[in-house]
Amino acid sequence: MRARRAAWIGGVLLAAACVERVSAPGHCPSFCPSGQIEIVDTVLRDVISRDSTFRGYVTALQSPLLLAADLPGFADSRAIVRFNGFGQRFVLSAADTGAILGADSARLQLWVARRDSGAHNLTLAFYRLPITIDSTTTFTDLTGPFADSLVKRVNIDTLLARPGHKDTITGDSVVVDTINHVLALSLKFDTAAARYVGTDSGTVAYGVRVSADSFASIGITKRPLAWQWYLRVDSAGTVDSAGTPVARKPSSLGYAFASFVFDPPPPPLDSTLAVGGVPSARSILRIAFPHFIRDSSQIIRGTLMLVPAAPARGARSDSFVVEAHTVFTDVGAKSPIILDATRTDTAVIRVGTSDTVQIEVTNLLQFWASDTTRATTLVLRAREEATSFSLIRFYPSVAPAFRPALRITFVRRFPFGQP
Repeated sequence: MRARRAAWIGGVLLAAACVERVSAPGHCPSFCPSGQIEIVDTVLRDVISRDSTFRGYVTALQSPLLLAADLPGFADSRAIVRFNGFGQRFVLSAADTGAILGADSARLQLWVARRDSGAHNLTLAFYRLPITIDSTTTFTDLTGPFADSLVKRVNIDTLLARPGHKDTITGDSVVVDTINHVLALSLKFDTAAARYVGTDSGTVAYGVRVSADSFASIGITKRPLAWQWYLRVDSAGTVDSAGTPVARKPSSLGYAFASFVFDPPPPPLDSTLAVGGVPSARSILRIAFPHFIRDSSQIIRGTLMLVPAAPARGARSDSFVVEAHTVFTDVGAKSPIILDATRTDTAVIRVGTSDTVQIEVTNLLQFWASDTTRATTLVLRAREEATSFSLIRFYPSVAPAFRPALRITFVRRFPFGQP
């Protein structure tokens, strides 16, 4: 009996020790953290230094677009292109060739990838150029041909307004390609505009100017740019039943050279930080990332703040995106950037804006915090370089009142308690 009573008393005491008191507050001074989470938001104005600008990364020849623009006071740009021919004779079969006597006509295929839909009476004017044009040709070299060698003019708005987007008289047509977001133009050049000169091997060169009721700016893609000849060929001195040479439609020819020339030339670089333009400009910013943030904190948000030295310049429709990249290593102008979406942050630049530009660089700062061996250098560049004349200039670090700044929101290291 005594042993049974002792067991019962022990069970009661054990049950009492395990009772959860719901109404009583928790109490664990030895194991709970002794502090609170501290979030800090600060603007670092003196951490950016040794910033500079370099130009020439993407030139007019390397651009994926041929720029034609009529922007008085800013830029006059003209596309230039050359197509090689088939020579003086045309291969009719494996055993027969014929002398090329000339061309009845030709057809040019081109895509307009970018235009200002608010510009009315958008017109393309085509000029015959010397077939010697190349990467050394300048705007001044072509002043004469662009003044007196007009061969064709096309009003795109008028063509779009015609039934089926086709001009039955000129043979020109346009297709609104909603998949590729382009205007696909097919333009016919008659015998006078498309002259096949055998001594030049059939090579032709043309320049394109653009105009509108207001400022005009377009981009012509290089990829589908093609020239289709409709030739008259003499096959071993024979003619067809009508007494005319045999007509031949050879395959289309891609361009042999395509670029654009513009005036005025880009202004020389100064102390400001330039991004964009043609040839494209990039700016490099070196950041002294504080160790107490980089090594001992959790970064929540980072914003790079840049003050424009002047409103962004360009056509109204040519707003562009500025990208901030990290680099593999800092070797100045040739620093290789890391092309990774998780290591890139962006901001949209509106032409004419003079407001402070803020680029969210949280990804980049977190990347640096995760790998302290990385160079803490940023490169600012346009997303699609040399595809417009849009350019923005920011104040550099040597301008105390307007220098670039870095705003960081971070959490300090949490002070855990002692057991």
